[in-house]
Amino acid sequence: MKKNKTEPNSWAIVTGASKGIGYGYCEQLLTQGWNIIAVARNTDPLNHLSKKFPNQTILKINLDLSNLDNCDELFKLTKDLDVSLLINNAGYGVLGDFQSSNLEKELNMLDLNIRSLHKLSKIYVNHFFNKQKGRIINISSVAAFLPGPGFASYYASKAYVLNLGTAINYELIKGKSKVRLITICPGPIKTEFWNRSKGETGTSKSNTELKNKSVDKFVKSSLNKALKAKRRSYFIIGFNNIFLNKMLNIVPKSWAMRVVYKYNKKKNK
Repeated sequence: MKKNKTEPNSWAIVTGASKGIGYGYCEQLLTQGWNIIAVARNTDPLNHLSKKFPNQTILKINLDLSNLDNCDELFKLTKDLDVSLLINNAGYGVLGDFQSSNLEKELNMLDLNIRSLHKLSKIYVNHFFNKQKGRIINISSVAAFLPGPGFASYYASKAYVLNLGTAINYELIKGKSKVRLITICPGPIKTEFWNRSKGETGTSKSNTELKNKSVDKFVKSSLNKALKAKRRSYFIIGFNNIFLNKMLNIVPKSWAMRVVYKYNKKKNK
């Protein structure tokens, strides 16, 4: 285990903590010496981390954050702990053309991807501001930089996350606050994300089965950048994603959307 880099008794909240990159963030933060407040609808998959890191505390909280009242409940349960980091990672997509995609699922997704993230950001920006200590990491996507036909509502939700976070961080910097809100924009990563986006159900793979180098690399790189950032408001992670984003500023948007549409159609098969 790496040497503890955090203050004693420091706590980090990770939402969407039971799978994919949320699980990866929990593991990496524990490696760095943090205590974790892991939030998910079902936190059972995190039992393995409790055994792997016996010297740190993992507080597991089962909450569905698409219910906005649970944002208040989360703060109520954590306000007396020395929380100095919040990672807003919970989210999912609803794949398919807008006309035929399920409206109820889309609205639930928007509650989680946008309204819940917005509310938690508001609560903890103010909480951290009062302490003059703390950092929020919001997970957006490279999808935030372009309309996404075939996955329209998800792309739009991630654009909201990016623009909201960038504006908030600018305000914090201009106000000479020590608090920061950093937005991370990953590209496609091999997790259960695409299965849920297509509405597939069934037995979920374990985090051990889904663990791969791309997740590990993303988690380590993005966390390192977000924790050290002083004036940067967002990061695109991965050379290929940075290159593709630069290309978006050159090629006509109609061409780019054509490629995105074909990609999303292929994912929906």
